[in-house]
Amino acid sequence: MTFQFLLVFLFTGCSPKDENLQKTIQERLSGSIINLIPDGPGTTPSYWCTWSAQNFAVDTFTLNYVIGLGDHTVPADNLTDKAVFDDPGWEKQFPQKIKKDLFLVFDVGWDIAGGSHQDKTEKWILGTQELSIDKFPSCTGTPEERLKKLNTLVKQRGWKGAGIWIAAQTSMDSRGRKPTCNEVEKYFRERVKWSRNAGINYWKVDYGSRGGNLEFREMLSRVAHEEAPGLWLENGRGSGPFNDDECPWDSPNFTKSGSYKNWDHGNVLKTAHNLLTFSDVLRTYDISSQLSVPTTLDRVVQILASFDSLPKGKGIINCEDEPYVAAALGCATGVMRHPAFIKAAGHDYDPLNLKNQMDAITRAVKWQRFSPAFSVGYNATKLDSSYNRDYWKFLSGQTWAKWMTGRTVMQAAPARASRGMQLPEVSGSDMPPYVVCSKFPDGNYAVATFIRTDSIKGYLSPLADVSIICGSPSKIGVFGRYRSLKITFANGSVPNHIFAQDLAGDKGIEITDLVKKNGSSFILTGELLKIVGLSGSQKNDVSEPGLVLDVR
Repeated sequence: MTFQFLLVFLFTGCSPKDENLQKTIQERLSGSIINLIPDGPGTTPSYWCTWSAQNFAVDTFTLNYVIGLGDHTVPADNLTDKAVFDDPGWEKQFPQKIKKDLFLVFDVGWDIAGGSHQDKTEKWILGTQELSIDKFPSCTGTPEERLKKLNTLVKQRGWKGAGIWIAAQTSMDSRGRKPTCNEVEKYFRERVKWSRNAGINYWKVDYGSRGGNLEFREMLSRVAHEEAPGLWLENGRGSGPFNDDECPWDSPNFTKSGSYKNWDHGNVLKTAHNLLTFSDVLRTYDISSQLSVPTTLDRVVQILASFDSLPKGKGIINCEDEPYVAAALGCATGVMRHPAFIKAAGHDYDPLNLKNQMDAITRAVKWQRFSPAFSVGYNATKLDSSYNRDYWKFLSGQTWAKWMTGRTVMQAAPARASRGMQLPEVSGSDMPPYVVCSKFPDGNYAVATFIRTDSIKGYLSPLADVSIICGSPSKIGVFGRYRSLKITFANGSVPNHIFAQDLAGDKGIEITDLVKKNGSSFILTGELLKIVGLSGSQKNDVSEPGLVLDVR
């Protein structure tokens, strides 16, 4: 059995009381002049990356090629100024209201000519960092001038700026030629200057013949800091899509525990930790669509826990396309989804219908206008000793990880995790959701619940009673679904006024009379959180709720 999109909510049907609540909230929203969300762009270095669009938003030929685990040649050819900018270009179809918060990152293909065979006979041509004139004909001139024109195009469309995918190698790394360390540093020092002078402020370093060389990556980070202090440099370990499981290009040491910390006898986690001792950003890397939540969540919390307030942890984590993980755990997000994803018979590559979950991106990004992502060593991370385990049997056409076709994969993650605060209390559900919470450096808080995955039952959103303890009244981001949410202030403060707003909307309302207060605690029903947290949804969007509470 396959699931194009099946999300099961474990709760009873809508009651007359719920209908009255819906009516009350709609009436308040219709008369509201309150907007709780800052208008200015956030400072978190999140981005939308062209890679998934290059693969899944072009045509069925590309889709068949990608699902068949073809090389990067076809997707690289799809990256052109026409695809990105022309009406209706990919960037134009992205939510306008959050472009100013995000970099637009050009992935593999921007600096090579069309028809190149970089994965087969010409891998060395990757990394020139010279924008391809045949793909971007409006950007002419020197390499630096071309980058500057590309960045100008991106900013004119409302984005924070352009970012670029950088191969972890030089174009001198050809057959029979190995440049010296000094030559490599000189090569990248020049290109960092190109980006600095062009206003390019994000490098997504990936792949390449030097991708697994930590000394090379440390050198690159040092050069970037010296020559372009405003440049965010992202590193990542080239992981397979499943934690502690088989992947043809990853470690042969796996035990199928589904746990990131066990992978390759702990060496995978150690490498990620070491990368973050000098990186601005660490990307948690590729996953499967079906098991994205446990795979990504476990990577994030295990890396965070490995620092546990260590001062060397100055970088931040990019958890790729899990926006509510980013919002609730103080990470950046590298958005991959896009509303132009195509559908084709026999290809269930987007099982959660992410093309229609763009509001989740908006909610996460707008929350980070309140509370930006923060460094991994800033505060302590607590992990539950109990793990949730999710399963998926992969059928043909469901994943580019085709070596797993016909097999069941298990991925595990702590049932609860927290940053800088006590673990959330969770009860009332036979199948508990993943629940995480954080205290941010600015004194705000966030809490989130996440779906469970099962090949037989599909995607489940179990409702639970969740309780968190905050220090004092503040802004609180709330993501996902609940049976109830109890918030207690440890300093004994009694909330006088409570406001709420869907982070995807532009109207807030007071809900003080709709919550149950008891001294320094108050309880919100899951129905209240759902109605408010989806009140700003776009038509046909199926994202989970996400709202901000303003407690005064």
